[in-house]
Amino acid sequence: MAKTTSQAPAATSGKKAPKPVNPVVNFYLIIYNWASFAAWAYVLVQTVGTLLTTGNDFSKVYEVVGDQLVWIQTAALLEVFHSLFGLVKSPVSTTAIQVASRLLLVWGICTLFPVPEVRSYWAFSTMAIAWSITECIRYAYYALNLVNLGPSWLIWCRYTFFYILYPVGAGSEAIEIYQALPFANTIHPGYYYFLVGMICIYPPGFFVMYTHMMGQRKRYLGPAKAKKSE
Repeated sequence: MAKTTSQAPAATSGKKAPKPVNPVVNFYLIIYNWASFAAWAYVLVQTVGTLLTTGNDFSKVYEVVGDQLVWIQTAALLEVFHSLFGLVKSPVSTTAIQVASRLLLVWGICTLFPVPEVRSYWAFSTMAIAWSITECIRYAYYALNLVNLGPSWLIWCRYTFFYILYPVGAGSEAIEIYQALPFANTIHPGYYYFLVGMICIYPPGFFVMYTHMMGQRKRYLGPAKAKKSE
């Protein structure tokens, strides 16, 4: 999401001055990001707490956080509108694809198929944990950037934790879709083949996102960045 920038006159080189920040939009985005952080932190604490108190009984996790996870993730639709109306710099198409893929999991898999093979399977728990940690870091990073704060440890977390969280999250998502395949034909044969297609898309899609984040890590944490901070 967009960082705050100060208004400045145009440089003599012909570059345009940074666009002034709308304080109302900035305030809204700060509230949105901290609220999202709190919601995902709740899911994380409840998921981990349930596993600890039940001796890693994965069948209990959806009962505790399933409904909350569905609605918290659905609320991320707002991010598509943030991008569409220019509140943030994220591309509309990229944001829409990322949100839609998550909505497929929470509505098209977990809600549509209320069976133990989907909701009680261990992959739901690992998916919830990976999503929650990723989103807590992301929303805290965005919220602090909006007030020109960016602690180095949080930047390090954002561009390092993905090494583990991306494979765990994407792998858990694909497994959840696979678990739903035997039940997809009860909806429509076409939905079964759609889900098969989605599973096939995961490996190349994961490769693109993973290598992109590796590039971002070099950009923000690489030797060149370290020299600039000295």
